[in-house]
Amino acid sequence: MLGLALFALIFVGLVTAVVFAAKLGVRAELDRTRTLALTFAFVALLLGAWWLLTRGNIGERLVHHNILPSPVEVVKAFGPLHFEQALVRNALISIGRVSISFALAVIVAVPLGVYMGTFRPIAAFFHPVSLIGAYVPTVVFLPLSVGWFGATETQKIWFLFVVYFIALLPLVIKTIGDVPAAYLDVAVTKGATQWQLVWHVLFPVAKADLWDHLRGAYGVGWTWIILAEVWANAEKGLGYLLEISYRRTRIDRYFAVVIVIVVIAVVCDQLWRVGGRVLFPYKNRV
Repeated sequence: MLGLALFALIFVGLVTAVVFAAKLGVRAELDRTRTLALTFAFVALLLGAWWLLTRGNIGERLVHHNILPSPVEVVKAFGPLHFEQALVRNALISIGRVSISFALAVIVAVPLGVYMGTFRPIAAFFHPVSLIGAYVPTVVFLPLSVGWFGATETQKIWFLFVVYFIALLPLVIKTIGDVPAAYLDVAVTKGATQWQLVWHVLFPVAKADLWDHLRGAYGVGWTWIILAEVWANAEKGLGYLLEISYRRTRIDRYFAVVIVIVVIAVVCDQLWRVGGRVLFPYKNRV
């Protein structure tokens, strides 16, 4: 405990020292080249530290190979994972589970959130749902899903649907509520109906921000899919590969699967970013 506290203080102190030494401006613009350079610098620093801790023969390393395998060992683990344990197929299965659950949650949470952010009676009626999402730990729904549906695909989809729904609903409500009243006033003076105010004023004004929230929320499922697959004793998916690798003390394969998850996360996030630029080009000019 004391060691972690000391590490936290040292880390914050170093970052603060860098901020002062570099004389960084508050919210100063940073061009794309420098942004990429700093990002790659962090990755290079991380890889360098990893190599330093795991270099040399197994008996000479600073960290035991069953705790932290070397980068070379992790790279070599991709071959057996692909040919012996169907890495690509299991990755696609996890992606499918996450995406289907996310789509179902969007279909329910977005319209409901729009109505709750617009009509007070609807918000009052569904207020208990918001309270459950805010105060009940999401993890409590995992054993319930197994008890209700068994270790099936339905169980995983249902649990991830709940995860996404809980994450999305308050974001949609707040985004709709943050739309300036001036837009509504102008539409009312032009004779807009209540339905038109919702779907021709509120939603169009908020949809760019809603897209950003969807982008952020999509990643939430990846923090839970592994737990859902491991808890329910799944025989497919990246969670299954993680569990098998850990049980067999193949930490090199374990790290390889983690890297796959990180790559999937980065690719998906970039796809969301590109989609936002295509759908809402005006926002990039603001």
